[in-house]
Amino acid sequence: MNRGFPSNCGYGGRITKFTSSIQDNPGRPFFRCKTRGEDHLFKWVEEAMLEELEDALPKIEVHESDITKIKTEIEDLMEVTLNNKIEIQKNKVVIKCLVVYACIVSVVAFGAYVLY
Repeated sequence: MNRGFPSNCGYGGRITKFTSSIQDNPGRPFFRCKTRGEDHLFKWVEEAMLEELEDALPKIEVHESDITKIKTEIEDLMEVTLNNKIEIQKNKVVIKCLVVYACIVSVVAFGAYVLY
């Protein structure tokens, strides 16, 4: 028998949802093959729902694990990004200092050239 919500009977018949009217299970929904044969499908709706959930939980756990890994990777990348921004700021300061130094050297060199 298939797990979860049935789509058709093992014999190919269509499945319909009914509501029990017997005294032991009044109002209890169930799936049944329209042929109502002895070997044809019969399944309580809550059993089908439980099977669906049982089959879905491992998939959800895998996705949850994947999400945790991705969150960790994002945190690592954010730290790298922050470190790169700090390094860029330091490099900007160094470049400004080098430009000022180059200007001073040029002025001194030009002054020395003019004086000689």
